[in-house]
Amino acid sequence: MSDHMTVLRGLMDAAVKRDKAGFLNSLTPDIEYKYHINARPLIGHEWIEKFLNKYWDTTTDNVWRVDRYAVNGNMLLVEGYEEYGIKANGKKVCHPYMGICEIRDGKIAKMRDYFEMGDAHNS
Repeated sequence: MSDHMTVLRGLMDAAVKRDKAGFLNSLTPDIEYKYHINARPLIGHEWIEKFLNKYWDTTTDNVWRVDRYAVNGNMLLVEGYEEYGIKANGKKVCHPYMGICEIRDGKIAKMRDYFEMGDAHNS
């Protein structure tokens, strides 16, 4: 496993455990996270923390998997799968995704996610 994947795996482990401090520690203080193609990026730990609070308050049974990855310089590209339950209605959301991380000083400095919603697995 590459050093870049080790950084991402630390973030993923913190996400599964809902360890906010561990999650934020995997990110640079000036992190720029674009979680949806049409949304403005979240910048800095404060915005990421607000995002996590909402995400973790509204979802359950989260699964985050990396199936393939490639490294080029300080960039990490990952292809994988995400799944979670919606607490409000009990529906399960499942979708493939592609993520791009820029690593700086052993932490994620920029992150962009691209995913398919509304596939046949969503119920």
